[in-house]
Amino acid sequence: MITPRAYTGAAAIVCRCISELCRHRSFNIDNMLNECKARADIPNPEELFARLLVLVHDPLAREHLATQVLTVLCYLAPLFPKNINLFWQDEVPKMKAYVSDTEDLKLDPSYQEKWDDMIINFLSESLDVIQGTDWVISLGNAFTNQYQLYTPDDEHSALLHRCLGMLLQKLDDRNYVQDKIDWMYTQANISIPTNRLGLAKAMGLVAASHLDTVLEKLKSILDNVGQSFFQRLFSFITDRYRAEQSDDIHAALALMYGYAARYAPSSVIEARIDALVGTNMLSRLLHVRHPTAKQAVITAINLLGCAVINAAKNGASFPLKRRDQLLDYILTLMGRDDNEGFVDSSLELLHTQALALNACTTLVSVEPKLTIETRNHVMKATLGFFSIQNEPVDVVNPLIDNLITLLCAILLTSGEDGRSRAEQLLHILRQIDQYVSSPMEYQRRRGCLAVHEMVLKFRMVCVSGYCALGCHGSCTHGKQIDRTLHRNFSNLPLAFVLPSREALCLGERVIMYLPRCADTNSEVRKVSAQILDQLFSISLSLPKPVAPNSGMDLELSYSALTSLEDVIAILRSDASIDPSEVYNRIVSSVCILLTRDELVAALHGCTAAICDKIKHSAEGAIQAVIELVSKRGNELSETDISRTTQSLLSAAAHVADKHLRLETLGAVSSLAESTSSNIVFSEVLATAGRDIATKDISRLRGGWPMQDAFYVFSQHAMLSLLFLEHLISVLNQAPVVKGDLIKGDSHSLLMEAVIGDDILQAAIFALTAFFRGGGKVGKKAVEQSYASVLATLALQFGSCHGLASSGQHDPLRALLIAFQAFCECVGDLEMGKILARDGEQNEKEKWINIIGGIAGSISIKRPKEVKTICLTLTKALNRPQRFQREAAAAALSEFVRYSGGFSSLLEQMVEALCRHVSDESPTVRRLCLRGLVQIPSVHIYQYTTQILGVIVALLDDLDESVQLTAVSCLLMILESSPNDAVEPILLNLCIRLRNLQICMNPKMRANAFAAFGALSNFGVGTQREIFLEQIHAVIPRLALHLCDDDLVVRQACRTTLKRVAPLMELEGSVALFSSRSFASDHRSDYEDFLRELTRQFVQHLPFRVDTYMASIVQAFDAHWPVVQANAIYLASSILSLSDDQHILAVYYSQVFGVLVGKTSRSPDAIVRATSSLALGLLLKSTNSLSWRLDRVDSSRRVSDSESKK
Repeated sequence: MITPRAYTGAAAIVCRCISELCRHRSFNIDNMLNECKARADIPNPEELFARLLVLVHDPLAREHLATQVLTVLCYLAPLFPKNINLFWQDEVPKMKAYVSDTEDLKLDPSYQEKWDDMIINFLSESLDVIQGTDWVISLGNAFTNQYQLYTPDDEHSALLHRCLGMLLQKLDDRNYVQDKIDWMYTQANISIPTNRLGLAKAMGLVAASHLDTVLEKLKSILDNVGQSFFQRLFSFITDRYRAEQSDDIHAALALMYGYAARYAPSSVIEARIDALVGTNMLSRLLHVRHPTAKQAVITAINLLGCAVINAAKNGASFPLKRRDQLLDYILTLMGRDDNEGFVDSSLELLHTQALALNACTTLVSVEPKLTIETRNHVMKATLGFFSIQNEPVDVVNPLIDNLITLLCAILLTSGEDGRSRAEQLLHILRQIDQYVSSPMEYQRRRGCLAVHEMVLKFRMVCVSGYCALGCHGSCTHGKQIDRTLHRNFSNLPLAFVLPSREALCLGERVIMYLPRCADTNSEVRKVSAQILDQLFSISLSLPKPVAPNSGMDLELSYSALTSLEDVIAILRSDASIDPSEVYNRIVSSVCILLTRDELVAALHGCTAAICDKIKHSAEGAIQAVIELVSKRGNELSETDISRTTQSLLSAAAHVADKHLRLETLGAVSSLAESTSSNIVFSEVLATAGRDIATKDISRLRGGWPMQDAFYVFSQHAMLSLLFLEHLISVLNQAPVVKGDLIKGDSHSLLMEAVIGDDILQAAIFALTAFFRGGGKVGKKAVEQSYASVLATLALQFGSCHGLASSGQHDPLRALLIAFQAFCECVGDLEMGKILARDGEQNEKEKWINIIGGIAGSISIKRPKEVKTICLTLTKALNRPQRFQREAAAAALSEFVRYSGGFSSLLEQMVEALCRHVSDESPTVRRLCLRGLVQIPSVHIYQYTTQILGVIVALLDDLDESVQLTAVSCLLMILESSPNDAVEPILLNLCIRLRNLQICMNPKMRANAFAAFGALSNFGVGTQREIFLEQIHAVIPRLALHLCDDDLVVRQACRTTLKRVAPLMELEGSVALFSSRSFASDHRSDYEDFLRELTRQFVQHLPFRVDTYMASIVQAFDAHWPVVQANAIYLASSILSLSDDQHILAVYYSQVFGVLVGKTSRSPDAIVRATSSLALGLLLKSTNSLSWRLDRVDSSRRVSDSESKK
């Protein structure tokens, strides 16, 4: 009842019955067994053993079938060769113990595979004990007959294959073996995966003793598949061939090749594997499409790799040829087909990919070592598995485990020494970084687990026995080095074999994993802390201690590492502890453990950490940066500070969350507070300048980060004043802008201007933000720096107007906004009104007047600030920027009026103003002079001589506006000048004023005439005669310009004539200059005045008439027609009234000729009319007859002389 197929379901009951019979008749067991042997209807022992061994396949079968079968085998042992009994009595109880607890068995997912292996081992050892060839062959025949008892989809059939394969392994009869493997392949249904696998394992077992026989069989199968390829193609077109059949054959062949290699003897496997791989036979197995077929081919390649590894373990190591090609095969099979349509394809695909990752691990673990190209190819194809979804967990988790194992294998087998492995480690970790910082929690967890596992493997292989304090040998700090982990490097120095601390790039790695220590997932936090612990443990276990100049205290570092390990112990115990406290302790330890260079690297790489997708982690990164710069900022160089600032600003620009941006800018503030604030501020302004030049900052989503930075600085208790001072310094040191160049500037200055303009604009934007967003702290800083801020704004006001004059109006608008914000900040509404009224007016006089108005307003409202402002502006007069010098001069010329209370300041201002009256800029020259004459009256007396000297020099200035200012200032200074100051330069002043009296500018003429009149106060005493000569030289001009086109000139001339008349001592001059005709603007009255003035000249100053006539004749060609007419009339009047024959002889004919010409040819009506009138005067005068007689006598004399000749 055991062997028939019909009773298979009752096998447990039958076995139990037999066991009971044997147990109750144990005293007569031998007779019963002899009776069984004698009966023909009872199966022979070989058949019983074959049947029972296969039935024991299912350890969880109902009614404890496996236990019952094993029990009956022990009772029936006397039926078998006599030496088997003892073996079974020893082994069967062990097997029964394994299957006794079925519930515990179910917890092991691989229980079936282990149980089948136990059955095969039981069979193998039983055959070894029997040692009877005939009995074994008979058992083989019995196994052959068993195939009819099981259907192909029955898993017992797969075990039957393996049992027959193990039996054939024990035989030496090649023909018998060949016949049986043909039978196995014929009976197998390779379309069923379990049957196919059983067949493949059976072939592998046979190959252990008959490798060539098995390979011949497999080659024949493969050749047959190849011969039918075209038939397959044709059948596919005619729909008579199913792709699944071809996949099944290829899958079975692949598995059989794989297990053949797996079980074959190591001593002979190399040549067979080389032949298999070298002839590209495996490539013919890659045309499979079904997932299970792909899995079979992948498993086969994996088995080939395992065979190579086993051979190496057995002392027969050899490289696997075309290993990279096999890896490519696996990666190809691992992918999804575009037209895949199998049921549960996604699940099967995950199974396939898990197997493929395992196979890749096997292949990278064999020689030869991976090339960089192959490593990158494998990683590119596999790292993406970190991002697959969690479900189904039972499939995905093993896949991720396999991926991590693969990465570890790549690490361990890709380098020759610690240094090269360190490079490999860093390369792989950098590839995993994207998953470590992923927004998906499961990706972060996987990434951290992978990193932790790799760091552990690296430490196991690469770290020596040197302890953290540099001790070697037996000490309390570390363990002994295991030289065997470093292969055959015994002849090399450990410094070469082991990695250096620098090669680990700890700074970069630490800033990558620190945010994960503040992650929202507890497992991620724990693993990340362990990663940091492992990294620092490795670094402190390297053979060479850190360099003495690295600034590290090794004892302190070792203590910090211990503290970090304590934190990890707390995390592992899941003790109730605040995560923020844990994170603080981790950061504190890390802060101590990093070397200076690592600290710098960590700070430089903080951008990605602060931009972490998890807000809590990003906040943790910011906290870490703040602590690092607060505690160790003094170790940073200027370059380090600059680059760290850039990293933080980049993070602030990329962070979308407003709170995180402010936190990041808070870290920038901490950096400025703990290091060099000027370097930090400079980087902020440089970044802002680039933004202004390349972006529309008014339209940035979330606002302009740099503006937020300005607000943060302005509100910072310690930095606000420093930041304001830095802005002032930047603006004061700004390069020359295009519109501000002075004569002689080179092209390089222009290039510097273009470069610095963005930073200049950024500084102005920053000032505006400071004034508006600084709050109480910012306002206090502004009040403390009021003078320097005001002076700087005034100077920039000049520069920006210079730019506006060249068409660049934006800087001026930005500055006006900043200036208005300053007025609002300090509460000066009056100054704000001045700016609002004419601030954008670009005419030079207007913006200069605005500066003057601002200076006057400040002098009244904030007199205490005047001194400091003036000192700053005085120094600004030396700057190369022309418009800034002009602004400084404009402000100083107004401030000097209010400097009476600061004698030392006034002295400095006077010195500076006097020095800069020779400035390149005419505006600066005239403003300096204007400032000099506005010195308070109580002090101007002591500077009069100095001021007069300046005026004398500027009266000859090439610029008319400067000359006009000089004349105007002369008028002002003469009112309070002492005689001893004016007398030495009286003649010089007169000469220069006479030159200006013929200027085209009516204001210049008027002031020149007026100033000459003012000099009359000093034409006394020893200077009287000198000044009187100057009066006589000027008097004709004064008379001519009494009827000037300009009213101011006429008034000036009248005033001057009245002032100089007493010095001339003319009788009747008082009445003349008081007459109605003198004060009248009518032409007829003026002509009457000239006739009366001529009589005075002819009667009282006949000896001066010749001089007067010379001056008057020169005026015939004056620029003004009315002056020409005046000169014509005055000259005709003198000639008509004078009796001086010399005058008549010299000037009469000359004047007469001019009058004739003017009458006929002058384009001006007044000249023609006056000339005609003057001709009448000459012709009517008594001098006319004598002039004609003289002309006749002269003509006769000439004629007589010619006749005599």
